Amino acid sequence: MKKHRTALAVTTVLLATGIVGGAVAISLRPTGIDTASAPVSQPTAPATTTPVPTTTPAPAPPTTKEAATKAATSAAKNVVKATNAMLSTTNTVPKNLGSYTSGFVEGEIRALAAERASLGYTQVGAAKITSITVRKADLKGSPPTILLDVCIDSSGIDVVDANGTSLKELLYDPGHPVLNVYGAEYTKGTWRITTHDLPEKDTCS
Repeated sequence: MKKHRTALAVTTVLLATGIVGGAVAISLRPTGIDTASAPVSQPTAPATTTPVPTTTPAPAPPTTKEAATKAATSAAKNVVKATNAMLSTTNTVPKNLGSYTSGFVEGEIRALAAERASLGYTQVGAAKITSITVRKADLKGSPPTILLDVCIDSSGIDVVDANGTSLKELLYDPGHPVLNVYGAEYTKGTWRITTHDLPEKDTCS
């Protein structure tokens, strides 16, 4: 069952006109030179350059399966940790949620927070990860992806309503950790959890 992120350098050119002691300066003109007919050189406009746009290359994904798995696993752990913290306090979505989730999973967590807040429910206790294994990895894909089998034990969780009444009897508890399949993608320079599935065949024990 699927439950699928200018000082402005003002350069002032001062043009000064000099009058010394009230007398107008007379310049001597060399003989044999007709300055009237001499060509007048025109000021040369300063050369201009067009700035070349630069781009920063995107960070390359981890080149080894071990490094990629470590990063993706960290993102999955952040999802569980953040969900526990969110549901056991004020059901407020973490500000950094988009740094380790995206797409469906980010939306799923936001929807859960909104639902619990509207119902006035608060989580007591925390879900715990008992194991994480790689189901599938494609580091050459576009984007690179990793599928993780995450076994989560929720037996220590209770949920209470606005009056403090326990709703534990209404919670799903098979008596063993539950398999959660999380999909991670490498986008914008980091691994994020983007998909979440609860398969019918549960291999956690």
